[in-house]
Amino acid sequence: METAEAQDERNADMELLQGLEEALHCTTCQIAITQASMADDIHKGAYITSHYPPFFLNNNTRDDNISPDNTQELTGEPSFWKHISISQRERYYELVEQALNHLLDETKDIDPEVAMLFAHYQIDFHIRQHYLAHRGVLTFCRNADDMQQLRHWQWKMDDIDNMRSVNLDTVWPQGCRHAAWPNDKNLEMMHQTLMWKRAWPARRKRVAEVRARWAIIMEERRKQREMLLLKQRATITVRLYCRGKLMDVRELKRITHSEPTLRPGRILQSSGF
Repeated sequence: METAEAQDERNADMELLQGLEEALHCTTCQIAITQASMADDIHKGAYITSHYPPFFLNNNTRDDNISPDNTQELTGEPSFWKHISISQRERYYELVEQALNHLLDETKDIDPEVAMLFAHYQIDFHIRQHYLAHRGVLTFCRNADDMQQLRHWQWKMDDIDNMRSVNLDTVWPQGCRHAAWPNDKNLEMMHQTLMWKRAWPARRKRVAEVRARWAIIMEERRKQREMLLLKQRATITVRLYCRGKLMDVRELKRITHSEPTLRPGRILQSSGF
């Protein structure tokens, strides 16, 4: 029988493979990133370049079930490379080659190693966006108001982390711009916002389907409550005691008594007329 840890790992792998498959055949995303963004992610330790091919660190499986006392280091291997198919692998390197050729054509004096790394980063960043589109923080936002509140809260936390004065009466914290996100140098949240908006029709359809299923469930619960009330009215609970001690509990059928009806002739006879 599959353990909870194995189930979580398998679910995380499936999410990664879903994002990988979407990104490999995506024709709508227009990802605009720079080498400065790559350098920043490498400096933060988010993009691992210690072995080939490089990968984003948070592509690891979930750590929900890992004990805080566990000191064993994670392998650091991206999950989708363990399950990637041959066709997906070929498509991945095909996209890397296209990005590399485009980069070499635009910049003649770029270092070949840097160009190869940046080509990988472009494809991995695109895969990451599709991956986060299914499990990123924006998936909790139902509408634009929720997203604005999330942005407001993140800017407020950023002001607190950087020890800037926070005025709770203001609509936006210090440094907050209407469409920007804090600490978003590589514009990852901007890309996530665009993907979130693009998925609005599918999300609205999903909400309608959930509401329809919930309406069916609520109607079934209403019928069950009515049946329970009818059953409760049809029986009566009788408890039998002997010298203060409960001896038995029985459910007896309630008998509905109707009002007696007398014929007019009997009424006259009983009245003496």
